[in-house]
Amino acid sequence: MTGDPRKFPRTWRQEAVLIPLVRALKLWYRPRVHGLEAVPRDRPLVYVAKHPRTWLYFEIMLLGLLTFWDEDRVPFRPMEKRNTSLHRLPGTSWIRRHVGTIEATEEAALGALRGGESVLMFPGGARELYGAADRIDWKGRRGFARIAAQAGAPVVPLAIAGADQQHPARLSVGKGGSLWLPLLPLPVPLDFWFGETLAPPDAGDAAAVAGFAEGAARATQALLDDATRARRKPWSLT
Repeated sequence: MTGDPRKFPRTWRQEAVLIPLVRALKLWYRPRVHGLEAVPRDRPLVYVAKHPRTWLYFEIMLLGLLTFWDEDRVPFRPMEKRNTSLHRLPGTSWIRRHVGTIEATEEAALGALRGGESVLMFPGGARELYGAADRIDWKGRRGFARIAAQAGAPVVPLAIAGADQQHPARLSVGKGGSLWLPLLPLPVPLDFWFGETLAPPDAGDAAAVAGFAEGAARATQALLDDATRARRKPWSLT
Protein backbone atom coordinates (compact mmCIF):
# COMPACT_ATOMS: atom_id res chain seq x y z
CA MET A 1 0.00 0.00 0.00
CA THR A 2 1.33 3.41 -0.93
CA GLY A 3 0.29 6.89 0.06
CA ASP A 4 0.64 10.44 -1.19
CA PRO A 5 3.54 12.08 0.73
CA ARG A 6 1.61 15.37 0.66
CA LYS A 7 -1.65 13.90 2.01
CA PHE A 8 -1.07 15.63 5.34
CA PRO A 9 -3.01 18.93 5.03
CA ARG A 10 -0.77 21.98 4.70
CA THR A 11 -2.55 25.16 5.72
CA TRP A 12 -1.55 28.79 5.62
CA ARG A 13 -1.45 28.77 9.44
CA GLN A 14 1.16 26.03 9.36
CA GLU A 15 3.18 27.83 6.70
CA ALA A 16 2.93 31.22 8.42
CA VAL A 17 3.15 30.27 12.11
CA LEU A 18 3.97 26.66 12.89
CA ILE A 19 6.79 25.97 10.43
CA PRO A 20 8.74 29.16 11.28
CA LEU A 21 8.38 28.21 14.96
CA VAL A 22 9.73 24.72 14.32
CA ARG A 23 12.63 26.06 12.28
CA ALA A 24 13.46 28.27 15.26
CA LEU A 25 13.30 25.20 17.50
CA LYS A 26 16.03 23.65 15.36
CA LEU A 27 18.37 26.37 16.60
CA TRP A 28 17.43 25.52 20.20
CA TYR A 29 17.64 21.73 19.99
CA ARG A 30 20.15 21.29 17.12
CA PRO A 31 18.43 18.03 16.06
CA ARG A 32 20.04 15.23 14.13
CA VAL A 33 18.46 12.27 12.40
CA HIS A 34 20.05 8.80 12.25
CA GLY A 35 18.93 5.78 10.24
CA LEU A 36 16.06 7.45 8.37
CA GLU A 37 17.55 6.52 5.01
CA ALA A 38 16.77 2.84 5.70
CA VAL A 39 13.09 3.52 6.53
CA PRO A 40 10.57 2.95 3.70
CA ARG A 41 9.48 6.32 2.35
CA ASP A 42 6.46 5.38 0.23
CA ARG A 43 4.14 3.38 2.50
CA PRO A 44 2.30 3.81 5.82
CA LEU A 45 4.27 2.79 8.90
CA VAL A 46 3.73 2.45 12.63
CA TYR A 47 6.43 4.41 14.48
CA VAL A 48 6.79 3.42 18.14
CA ALA A 49 8.79 5.29 20.77
CA LYS A 50 9.18 5.94 24.48
CA HIS A 51 6.97 8.77 25.73
CA PRO A 52 9.31 11.59 26.82
CA ARG A 53 9.14 12.93 30.38
CA THR A 54 7.66 16.20 29.17
CA TRP A 55 4.69 17.62 27.27
CA LEU A 56 5.97 16.23 23.93
CA TYR A 57 4.73 18.63 21.22
CA PHE A 58 8.12 20.21 20.45
CA GLU A 59 9.65 16.82 19.66
CA ILE A 60 6.69 15.88 17.47
CA MET A 61 6.90 19.12 15.50
CA LEU A 62 10.63 18.72 14.95
CA LEU A 63 10.19 15.10 13.91
CA GLY A 64 7.49 16.05 11.45
CA LEU A 65 9.63 18.78 9.90
CA LEU A 66 12.64 16.50 9.55
CA THR A 67 10.86 13.37 8.32
CA PHE A 68 8.12 14.48 5.95
CA TRP A 69 7.62 18.24 5.74
CA ASP A 70 11.10 18.73 4.27
CA GLU A 71 11.29 15.18 2.89
CA ASP A 72 9.36 13.24 0.24
CA ARG A 73 7.91 10.82 2.78
CA VAL A 74 4.53 9.62 3.95
CA PRO A 75 3.47 11.87 6.87
CA PHE A 76 2.61 10.53 10.30
CA ARG A 77 -0.29 11.22 12.63
CA PRO A 78 0.75 11.48 16.31
CA MET A 79 -1.61 9.54 18.58
CA GLU A 80 -2.52 10.98 21.96
CA LYS A 81 -4.85 10.46 24.88
CA ARG A 82 -7.48 13.19 24.92
CA ASN A 83 -8.99 15.25 27.75
CA THR A 84 -5.88 15.38 29.95
CA SER A 85 -4.64 18.35 31.99
CA LEU A 86 -2.28 19.18 29.12
CA HIS A 87 -5.19 20.00 26.85
CA ARG A 88 -6.37 22.73 29.21
CA LEU A 89 -3.19 24.75 28.66
CA PRO A 90 -3.64 27.84 26.48
CA GLY A 91 -2.72 27.23 22.86
CA THR A 92 -2.44 23.46 23.01
CA SER A 93 -5.71 22.83 21.18
CA TRP A 94 -4.44 24.98 18.29
CA ILE A 95 -1.14 23.08 18.22
CA ARG A 96 -2.92 19.71 18.33
CA ARG A 97 -5.05 20.58 15.32
CA HIS A 98 -2.12 21.76 13.25
CA VAL A 99 0.29 18.93 14.00
CA GLY A 100 -2.40 16.45 12.97
CA THR A 101 -2.88 14.51 16.20
CA ILE A 102 -5.51 11.77 16.35
CA GLU A 103 -7.06 10.04 19.33
CA ALA A 104 -5.16 7.04 20.71
CA THR A 105 -7.67 4.39 19.62
CA GLU A 106 -7.36 1.40 17.32
CA GLU A 107 -10.14 2.76 15.12
CA ALA A 108 -8.37 6.09 14.58
CA ALA A 109 -5.02 4.41 13.92
CA LEU A 110 -6.45 1.95 11.40
CA GLY A 111 -8.29 4.76 9.66
CA ALA A 112 -5.07 6.72 9.22
CA LEU A 113 -3.04 3.72 8.05
CA ARG A 114 -5.69 2.53 5.61
CA GLY A 115 -5.98 6.10 4.35
CA GLY A 116 -2.30 6.11 3.39
CA GLU A 117 -0.76 7.88 6.40
CA SER A 118 1.64 6.65 9.08
CA VAL A 119 1.01 6.84 12.83
CA LEU A 120 3.32 7.71 15.71
CA MET A 121 2.55 5.80 18.92
CA PHE A 122 3.88 5.90 22.49
CA PRO A 123 2.78 2.53 23.94
CA GLY A 124 4.06 3.32 27.44
CA GLY A 125 1.99 6.48 27.77
CA ALA A 126 1.79 7.92 31.29
CA ARG A 127 3.93 5.08 32.67
CA GLU A 128 6.89 6.58 30.82
CA LEU A 129 5.81 10.19 31.21
CA TYR A 130 6.25 9.78 34.98
CA GLY A 131 8.73 6.91 34.91
CA ALA A 132 12.49 6.51 34.77
CA ALA A 133 14.45 8.43 32.18
CA ASP A 134 15.34 6.55 28.99
CA ARG A 135 13.49 3.36 30.04
CA ILE A 136 10.48 2.05 28.18
CA ASP A 137 7.59 0.30 29.94
CA TRP A 138 5.35 -1.55 27.49
CA LYS A 139 4.49 -4.55 29.64
CA GLY A 140 1.10 -5.78 28.51
CA ARG A 141 0.81 -3.07 25.87
CA ARG A 142 0.12 -4.87 22.58
CA GLY A 143 -2.24 -2.45 20.87
CA PHE A 144 0.41 -1.17 18.48
CA ALA A 145 1.18 -4.75 17.38
CA ARG A 146 -2.51 -5.53 16.76
CA ILE A 147 -2.90 -2.32 14.75
CA ALA A 148 0.20 -3.06 12.65
CA ALA A 149 -1.00 -6.61 12.03
CA GLN A 150 -4.50 -5.58 11.00
CA ALA A 151 -3.24 -2.83 8.70
CA GLY A 152 -0.32 -4.84 7.34
CA ALA A 153 1.94 -1.92 8.26
CA PRO A 154 5.61 -2.38 9.23
CA VAL A 155 6.72 -1.12 12.63
CA VAL A 156 9.70 1.22 13.01
CA PRO A 157 11.30 1.69 16.46
CA LEU A 158 12.20 5.29 17.24
CA ALA A 159 14.43 6.72 19.98
CA ILE A 160 14.69 10.41 20.88
CA ALA A 161 17.98 10.91 22.69
CA GLY A 162 17.89 13.93 24.99
CA ALA A 163 14.10 14.12 25.26
CA ASP A 164 14.04 13.01 28.90
CA GLN A 165 16.63 15.61 29.88
CA GLN A 166 14.67 18.75 28.91
CA HIS A 167 12.81 19.10 32.23
CA PRO A 168 14.75 17.59 35.16
CA ALA A 169 11.98 18.26 37.72
CA ARG A 170 8.20 17.84 37.94
CA LEU A 171 5.67 19.31 40.36
CA SER A 172 2.21 17.83 40.92
CA VAL A 173 -0.49 20.41 40.26
CA GLY A 174 -4.12 19.83 41.20
CA LYS A 175 -5.74 16.48 40.49
CA GLY A 176 -3.48 14.54 38.17
CA GLY A 177 -1.79 17.64 36.75
CA SER A 178 1.91 18.27 36.30
CA LEU A 179 4.22 21.23 35.94
CA TRP A 180 7.55 20.46 34.33
CA LEU A 181 10.53 22.52 35.42
CA PRO A 182 12.17 24.60 34.19
CA LEU A 183 9.17 25.98 32.29
CA LEU A 184 11.35 26.67 29.28
CA PRO A 185 12.86 23.33 28.22
CA LEU A 186 16.62 23.10 28.45
CA PRO A 187 18.42 23.39 25.08
CA VAL A 188 19.59 19.79 25.11
CA PRO A 189 20.57 18.39 21.71
CA LEU A 190 17.90 16.04 20.35
CA ASP A 191 18.88 13.05 18.24
CA PHE A 192 16.19 11.05 16.44
CA TRP A 193 17.27 7.45 15.87
CA PHE A 194 15.30 5.09 13.61
CA GLY A 195 15.68 1.36 14.08
CA GLU A 196 15.31 -1.59 11.74
CA THR A 197 11.90 -1.87 10.07
CA LEU A 198 9.93 -4.81 11.51
CA ALA A 199 7.50 -6.77 9.33
CA PRO A 200 4.03 -7.00 10.95
CA PRO A 201 2.82 -10.29 12.45
CA ASP A 202 -0.14 -12.37 11.30
CA ALA A 203 -3.27 -10.65 12.59
CA GLY A 204 -4.97 -13.99 13.14
CA ASP A 205 -2.24 -15.40 15.40
CA ALA A 206 -2.59 -13.97 18.92
CA ALA A 207 0.65 -15.60 20.08
CA ALA A 208 2.54 -14.11 17.16
CA VAL A 209 1.13 -10.66 17.91
CA ALA A 210 2.14 -10.95 21.58
CA GLY A 211 5.63 -12.14 20.67
CA PHE A 212 5.99 -9.36 18.13
CA ALA A 213 5.02 -6.74 20.73
CA GLU A 214 7.67 -8.04 23.13
CA GLY A 215 10.30 -8.16 20.40
CA ALA A 216 9.51 -4.62 19.26
CA ALA A 217 9.79 -3.42 22.87
CA ARG A 218 13.23 -5.02 23.21
CA ALA A 219 14.35 -3.53 19.89
CA THR A 220 13.15 -0.07 20.91
CA GLN A 221 14.91 -0.24 24.28
CA ALA A 222 18.12 -1.43 22.64
CA LEU A 223 17.92 1.46 20.18
CA LEU A 224 17.29 3.90 23.03
CA ASP A 225 20.26 2.48 24.96
CA ASP A 226 22.53 3.03 21.96
CA ALA A 227 21.11 6.52 21.43
CA THR A 228 21.62 7.38 25.09
CA ARG A 229 25.26 6.30 25.00
CA ALA A 230 25.83 8.43 21.91
CA ARG A 231 23.97 11.43 23.31
CA ARG A 232 25.72 14.76 22.89
CA LYS A 233 26.62 16.86 25.90
CA PRO A 234 23.99 19.51 26.79
CA TRP A 235 26.01 22.45 25.54
CA SER A 236 27.85 20.69 22.72
CA LEU A 237 27.77 22.33 19.31
CA THR A 238 29.12 19.23 17.54
